[in-house]
Amino acid sequence: MAPSLNVKDMKLYSEAESLLNDVSARGFTADQPLEVGFVSQFDQLHYHGVESVQQAIDDLGISSSDHILEVGAGWGGPSRYIAAQTGANLTALELQQDFSTVGAEITRRCGLSHLIHHQTADFLDVDYGQKRFDHVVSWLALYHIPRRAEYTAKIHDLLRDEGTLFIEDLTKGPDHDQTDAALLKKELFSSSMVSQSDYVQSLTDAGFEIIYADDMTSDWHRFTSTRLELFDQNRAAYVAIHGEALFADKRHFYAKIVEYFTSSAIGGIRVAARRV
Repeated sequence: MAPSLNVKDMKLYSEAESLLNDVSARGFTADQPLEVGFVSQFDQLHYHGVESVQQAIDDLGISSSDHILEVGAGWGGPSRYIAAQTGANLTALELQQDFSTVGAEITRRCGLSHLIHHQTADFLDVDYGQKRFDHVVSWLALYHIPRRAEYTAKIHDLLRDEGTLFIEDLTKGPDHDQTDAALLKKELFSSSMVSQSDYVQSLTDAGFEIIYADDMTSDWHRFTSTRLELFDQNRAAYVAIHGEALFADKRHFYAKIVEYFTSSAIGGIRVAARRV
């Protein structure tokens, strides 16, 4: 029997409180108010940071009257940015309690607790009753969730009529089958990774109309390669704040991502879709 996956096997998620350490290292005391623009330097766990989140805002037409669900929110960085930019109400759903707890603390210090609800739960288990959302957003998280057909149908059901979806996610690359599948699953906590064509088909099968589906593989390969180079160049500063162990964990993950993009084991996709 194959060993069960654990999200903490993915070294990106080894230390939730690192965000608080980044903030305090810049001179902010434990309860001092924060600006979203400042925190956004550290709290975005996806590629291109708030630039990508702003694209979601623009492409979905998010406004202050909207209610939004972020699936796999991590620290809730995208939710904070959306709330600050638009005044929308958000539910930041995250599987990991430690990330959700730190995220809620940062949200409080940013003065956005009235707009953002941090919730810790498994998306497959959470029940929103009759509540429906205007938009669902997710960055590099859905491939973590098992049973793709089930969770895609659930997203569809949670959207109001004509509600929209914005996703950035990892996919199988053309040479995915040439890599060590068990190791990749462990390193990336991959539970439902599929090819780009199957990804789009799963959304269509669930009842979504695809607005666009962009192949982000080359872009993200360049981004992650540059990220690794800069991380190594800034090693001393990072270790001074976070210590050698966290540097080693983070570097291991960053290097693995570059390795998997370079070998075409993984790819990336950006999708906008509408519930029909």
